[in-house]
Amino acid sequence: MKKNSIKYNILINFFIAILMSIILTLVGVFLVIMLIHIFWQGTYVKLINDYNTNSLVMLGFSIGIFVVFIVLMCLIFIRRMNKTTDYIEEISHNLNIISNGNMDINIPIRTKNELGNLASNVNKMACSIKELMKKERMWEKQKNNLITNLSHDLRTPLTSILGFLELIEKGNYKNHDELQHYCEVSLSKAKELKSSVEQLFEFTRISNGDINLNKSNIYLQQLIEQATIGFIPSFEQSGMKYKISSKDVGITINGDAILLVRAFENIISNAIKYGSEGKYLDVNIEKENNMVVVRFANYGDIIEEENLKNLFQRLYRVEKHCNKKEGTGLGLAIVKTIVELHNGNIEVASSKQRTEFKIKLPFN
Repeated sequence: MKKNSIKYNILINFFIAILMSIILTLVGVFLVIMLIHIFWQGTYVKLINDYNTNSLVMLGFSIGIFVVFIVLMCLIFIRRMNKTTDYIEEISHNLNIISNGNMDINIPIRTKNELGNLASNVNKMACSIKELMKKERMWEKQKNNLITNLSHDLRTPLTSILGFLELIEKGNYKNHDELQHYCEVSLSKAKELKSSVEQLFEFTRISNGDINLNKSNIYLQQLIEQATIGFIPSFEQSGMKYKISSKDVGITINGDAILLVRAFENIISNAIKYGSEGKYLDVNIEKENNMVVVRFANYGDIIEEENLKNLFQRLYRVEKHCNKKEGTGLGLAIVKTIVELHNGNIEVASSKQRTEFKIKLPFN
């Protein structure tokens, strides 16, 4: 039997009640006899004689003492057990409150037995449920944001495409050059639409763990150059220049090239979209202890501290850019997930001088 168990506690209280009852009974009988002896000496002598000669008196006296003993024992035991029953009622009351949805209850730990463990476990359970409810509310909010963002991001290019196609269908263009322009804008908007849908699909796939890494040895600088080449027209259109530098061009990592390219593309796309005012994107690759560090630095607008801590959360978008820039708010969340799948981490820092994304990956 465990020392701090309820059964052990009950037995201890029972034996304490017996011991205290014996002591109190003996003390009580002794005091009564002494009082009779002092104040009623004749009665005392008669009682002693009757007790020694009359078995009924002896039996009655013994029964009286036994009854007093039992009554005292029960009273002491009940009094000592009241603390346990009161604590059980307190736990039960708080459990009813928790069952009604109030997770702010904290049951005090009054004992080290099973009841104390129960109270502790209930507190932990309530705390866990509270966290889950908080996450559920956050996810619900994010889901609503996703629906709103996607509705906007899909509707805007779709409206443009339909508008230009209607103009083409009705022949509302002056010449071939204007027709060509309508077609180019429609194609550009269709690509935006495709990108949003692909990003949503990719994020869902990665977040659900529905992905197997196809790892191989990769020359990191070549991989980043490959990711950057596709953005040359975007750099030119935004008036930006980029530079990739590394002290060791032979740095290799073991990873999934397709996923890592996707992560780097999202970082570069983000830099062009939100940092074009700075005109430059610097990419630096170097070794740091047992990791490869890739820094993407742009010199656009500062990202406020309150936004930095939420930047990698899914569906999060910086408030001042929400209505100015297209996007689902999934790009950086995808980057973070891909980097973590490769046992790496990503950080961001922003100041008046520049905004820097730092990716750390283990190297071979």
